[in-house]
Amino acid sequence: MVNSNYIIEISNITKNCPDKVVLDDVSLKVRKGEFLTILGPSGCGKTTLLRLLAGFNSATSGEILIGGERMTGVPPHLRPVNTVFQRYALFPNYNVYDNIAFGLKLQKVDKKEIEQRVKRALRMVGMTDYEHRDVQSLSGGQQQRVAIARALVKMPRVLLLDEPLSNRDARLRLQTREEIRRIQKETGITTIFVTHDQEEAMSISDLIVVMKLGVVQQIDEPQAVYDDPTNLFVAKFLGTP
Repeated sequence: MVNSNYIIEISNITKNCPDKVVLDDVSLKVRKGEFLTILGPSGCGKTTLLRLLAGFNSATSGEILIGGERMTGVPPHLRPVNTVFQRYALFPNYNVYDNIAFGLKLQKVDKKEIEQRVKRALRMVGMTDYEHRDVQSLSGGQQQRVAIARALVKMPRVLLLDEPLSNRDARLRLQTREEIRRIQKETGITTIFVTHDQEEAMSISDLIVVMKLGVVQQIDEPQAVYDDPTNLFVAKFLGTP
C-alpha cells in the first residue's frame, strides 16, 4: 500500500549513458507540500533526475511513483507535474496573458475559467498589471515570473524548478528565491528545486538532497546537513570541513 504522506517515491533509479553512469541506484521520497532541493556540483545527475520526474528522459532501471501512480511510459504532458526551465521557453510572439493561458487552451478549458486562473496566477507572482505586455519587453526576472505563473496556472501536483536563478545577478537571485518560497507556501504545492548554489539550498529548502557523481550522499534538513554532514564530500561542499 502506498504511503499517502508521500507524493513522490523514487526507488532504485539508475540511468546509464554509453560512457558513464549518470544516476546510480537513487532512492528518495518527497512529502506532500514539501520544498525539496537537489544540490550538487555540475555533472552530479541532479538535472537528469529532474528530467526523469518530468518524463523527458527514461531510466535504465528503477521506478518513479507520483501520487501513487507508476510513471514508467507516461509522457510528460500526462504527468501531474510542470517544469520551469533555466531558459524560460516563453513564446516571443505571445503577450504575457497568452503565454500563461497557452496550456489551458490546449486542454480546451472554458474561456471564463482560463481568465480566472490566469489572473489568479498573475496575482501570485505579483504581475497583475502585465497581462497585455509583450514578453520580450520584460526583464529577466519578470520573464521568470511569467514562466512560474504558466507552470502554476495548470495546478500541477508537483512543480519542478531547474536552476531557475542561475542567470540572475546576486540581488535578483535573493529577491526571486524569496518570491518562489512565498508562492510555494501560499499554494502548498510540492516543489523540487535543482541548484548548485549552497546558500540557495540552505535558505529555501525543507529538505536537501546532496549528490555527487550520480549518487545520493545525504538527505536531511538544511541545518542537519550543515551541522552533521555524513562524509567529507558533503562537509567540503557545504563549506564545513
